Amino acid sequence: MLGILTRNAPLKLGALALASVLYAGLVFSQNVRVWPGPIPIEPFGQGGDAFLLDISPQAVTNIRFVAPGGAAASVSGQSFRATVDLRGLTPSPDGAPLTAPVQVEALDPEVQVTGWSPTFVSVRLDAVTTRSVPIRVDRGTVPEGLSAGDPEVDAAVATIRGPQSVVERVEAAAARVLIDASGVDVDEDVDLVAVDARGDRLSPVDFDPPRVHVRIAVSVAGTTRTVPVVPILRGTPAIGYAVAGVRVVPVSVVIAGPRTALQGIDHLETMEVDVAGARADVNTDAPLVLPEGVTVEDGATTVRVGVSVVPLTGSRTYNVAIVLTGTSGGSTYELSTGSTLAVISGPLTILNGLDGAALQAVADVSGLGPGTDTVTLRVPVPSGLTVTSLSPPQVTVTIESVPSPTATPTAAP
Repeated sequence: MLGILTRNAPLKLGALALASVLYAGLVFSQNVRVWPGPIPIEPFGQGGDAFLLDISPQAVTNIRFVAPGGAAASVSGQSFRATVDLRGLTPSPDGAPLTAPVQVEALDPEVQVTGWSPTFVSVRLDAVTTRSVPIRVDRGTVPEGLSAGDPEVDAAVATIRGPQSVVERVEAAAARVLIDASGVDVDEDVDLVAVDARGDRLSPVDFDPPRVHVRIAVSVAGTTRTVPVVPILRGTPAIGYAVAGVRVVPVSVVIAGPRTALQGIDHLETMEVDVAGARADVNTDAPLVLPEGVTVEDGATTVRVGVSVVPLTGSRTYNVAIVLTGTSGGSTYELSTGSTLAVISGPLTILNGLDGAALQAVADVSGLGPGTDTVTLRVPVPSGLTVTSLSPPQVTVTIESVPSPTATPTAAP
C-alpha cells in the first residue's frame, strides 16, 4: 500500500496542486447570485380524472444560481422555469390539500440553479364528475310594450362535466337570451352556462351540447305588431330594359288583430304591380293584401311603390375604316393602317340599331406639312353611345408634296 501511495508522487502532488488552482479559479469567477422573482409555477401531468383547483403559493422567489459573469449579466425572469409534477396525485376524500415538490430549472445551460423558495407547494385537487341537468331559458326582462311567447329549445337536458365540488352545486344549464326592444323574434344559437339555485354562474364546467337553439316569438303588446311591406311585381320590362330597384313607402306598417293571427305574419305583401313592357320608371299606389281579421292600425290600406326601370347596357366591337379630313390637293398621304377596332358601349336599344358599316374613324391632318406625323383617331357615334377604346388609337400619316408640272416650250413656225 505504501508503494502504491508513493509511486509517481511528484505527478500526484502536481495534479492535486493544479486541481486546487482550477477550483479556486472557478470559485472566484462564479459567485452565487439571487434572482428575486417571482416566477409562476406551471403544473403538468394532471390526470383526466382530477381537476386542479388551486396551487399555493403560485410562484417561486429568491432563486439562487451561479453563472459566469457574461451569462449572469443577461439573467432575467425569462431565464427560469418553475414546475410542479401532478402525476400520481389523486384528490383527497376530505378535500384536504396535498403537498408536491417544486422544480426550478435554468433555460441557459451556463446557469446552474442551486436553490429556490418555496421548495414545496400546497395543491388542491378535485375529482372530475358528470351529471345531467335541465336546460332553462333565461330571457331576462322583456322590454316595455312587448310580449314574449314560451321559448322553444332543441334540447331539454345537457350533460355537465367538471370538478365535483362545482358540479354538485349546479342547478340548471341556463341559455341566456336578450329580447330586443325592436320586437324582433329570437331565433339563434345560445351558449349554455351553469347556474346555482340563486341563478349565479358557476365555473369551470363543460357542457354537452355546449349550445342550444332558442326560438321565442315576440309581439307588440295589445295585439299589434310592426311588419315590413314587400312589393310584388308582375311581368318583365320591354326587351333591352331591366328592373334596377324597387322602393316602397312606408317600408313597414303596424297591424292589429288576434294574437294567434299576428304571430304567423312576418310581412305584408302588396297587390301585383304591373311592369310588363315598361321602358321607364313605374310609380303607383298598391293595395296591401291583409289576412282575414287583420287590419292596419292607422287605417291606410295602400302604399306607394316605385319601380326603377333602366335600359340594359353592353358593348360591341366594330372594324372601322379610317378617313382623312383636312387634306391638301398638293400633297399625297400614306397611312400606316387603313382601319381600327372600335369598342362601343351603351344601351342595347341603341346598339341594336347601330350600322357598323356607316362608322368612320376620322384622322384630321389639317395644318400638317410634308413629313411623318402621328394623328389621334376619332369615331363619331350616335348620342347615348360611348367609344370605350380604339385599337390602334392613333395612326401614322406620311405626307409628301406633289411636284408642279414643267411647261413645254412651243416651237416657232
